[in-house]
Amino acid sequence: MKVFIYDVSTFEEGAKVGVNGDSKPAEGVLVFTTWVDKGLLQRNLSLPHAEVDLTHLPSREKDLKKYIRSLSWQWDLTNGVRPGLWSQVVARIQGRAHQREEYEQCKKSLFGERGEMSPPLPTVADRTVQFPSYFLSQGGLCVVRRVVTVLSYLHPDITWCPVLIPVTCVMLHYLQEEIKVYQAVANMLTHTGRTEKGERRTYLMDTRLSHEAMNRVFCDLAKRYAKAAYGFLKGSGCDVDSVMSEWIWWIFGALPFEYVVHVVDCYLVEGLKVLYRVGVALLDKWHKQINGAPPSDVRQSIQDFCRNISSHFPVKDILKKAFKIRNLSRKLCSTLHQRHLATLQRKGAPAITIDSPTHTATHGSIALSPVESSILNHAQIHQLWCWLPQRFSLYEPRVVYSSSEDGYHLRNLYQKCADNQPLVLVIKTKNDEVFGAFITESLDYTADKNKSRAYFGTGEMFLFSLTPVPVRYPWVGVTDGGDLSPSQSMFISADYTSLVIGGGDGDGIFLDQEMNRGHTKKCKTFNNAPLCISGDFHCVSVEVLGLQQEED
Repeated sequence: MKVFIYDVSTFEEGAKVGVNGDSKPAEGVLVFTTWVDKGLLQRNLSLPHAEVDLTHLPSREKDLKKYIRSLSWQWDLTNGVRPGLWSQVVARIQGRAHQREEYEQCKKSLFGERGEMSPPLPTVADRTVQFPSYFLSQGGLCVVRRVVTVLSYLHPDITWCPVLIPVTCVMLHYLQEEIKVYQAVANMLTHTGRTEKGERRTYLMDTRLSHEAMNRVFCDLAKRYAKAAYGFLKGSGCDVDSVMSEWIWWIFGALPFEYVVHVVDCYLVEGLKVLYRVGVALLDKWHKQINGAPPSDVRQSIQDFCRNISSHFPVKDILKKAFKIRNLSRKLCSTLHQRHLATLQRKGAPAITIDSPTHTATHGSIALSPVESSILNHAQIHQLWCWLPQRFSLYEPRVVYSSSEDGYHLRNLYQKCADNQPLVLVIKTKNDEVFGAFITESLDYTADKNKSRAYFGTGEMFLFSLTPVPVRYPWVGVTDGGDLSPSQSMFISADYTSLVIGGGDGDGIFLDQEMNRGHTKKCKTFNNAPLCISGDFHCVSVEVLGLQQEED
């Protein structure tokens, strides 16, 4: 076996290495692609001279897995093996990716002949998260947008994959062609191949239900393989399910880039099982690092630990810890996932992790016409429309009531909204907090004085907050399969003295008749947190959006 000594001083133009172990250049084999901001990379990372191991890759899956596990941690970011390794490995992933001609045709139709058009980023990729772009240049980020947008268009059955963007960003550092990046992530999402043992290898989840089931699998694995850490979380008083729901972002949101690359080396060969292992290892290492001292904010503590992990543990230690976990098999993960998925499907709707920064659309990409709202920007309106029941997703929003134009009184609001349903109520406070509710029925119930103080509405209603992060609170009946008390179905009550949405031990939203003051509390109907920090609020503006079908 020959070794090539790589001089990092030449990596500005991409070092080339021979595929047979000598220093003879091979066309197209670059360490970093032209989409990487190499100056930014060099300023932020310490890149030593790299020894490049050019041993031929094993053909058998089992041997390749052992080879990558044993050597990945030795390859620094500039190692010349990685571009060829990733290209060969992703070529083995069998999926439903389209060919170059179809990709290019779709790209032209969406972005124009010269890229002059800029369609919104599809909701499949979760636009509410500040995803890491790592060391991509602006040109690289444009490629990410094209790949994700075209993928969403060509695969409309893929409706939810929160980590699609960071995974695409990582792949773009080493895969040379845009079409290869698209085919890699598309095949990872639609993978149909099986392992040598006949087991289905999974890489990415493609629906909201499957993603939620994946989070529950990780929670099960943490209980089993990180018992001390899980027990500590249970005893700390934090919302354990909410903390666990962010595990995938420990890897693709907080870990340093060099750690992510080493994880992806193994992930491309073995699939999602690697991410589960690394997530459990990170949780265990975090627990040992805090040494039993409960942090004031558990979620932030784990994120900070992952961001600064290089100060505590080298990547070698994390990978060794992950791969020493006994009996965490693909079969076990698959069995747990199928069980949780069946449970969620029986409930008829996905359970929503209300504190997670990673929830958004429940259906496909939506293009909305501009709306002249004094409260909401286009991204916020788009977020709200992603939350609506799917049958309303193609309706266009329009402002049917605005307090600044129609007057600050509930009577005016009811009159303007009487002939419209469903509705989206939006409130902006003096502290610039924005929240509201989706209302499924017309407010003309107020015309019948006998019904004015009765509660009405349906289980499709929900409360929401858009600041500081978008959060949706569905009716408790969506996720609770047991018997419900009357106080858990107190959707909306309206008369000329007040408007109340959500009841039971508190009002989800209470608005007085002059729409000046109000309050928001936890209520049994939606099991929500207060929608603004203080609970009490002063209104600056109130708007109601109606829905109308697009004209042909």
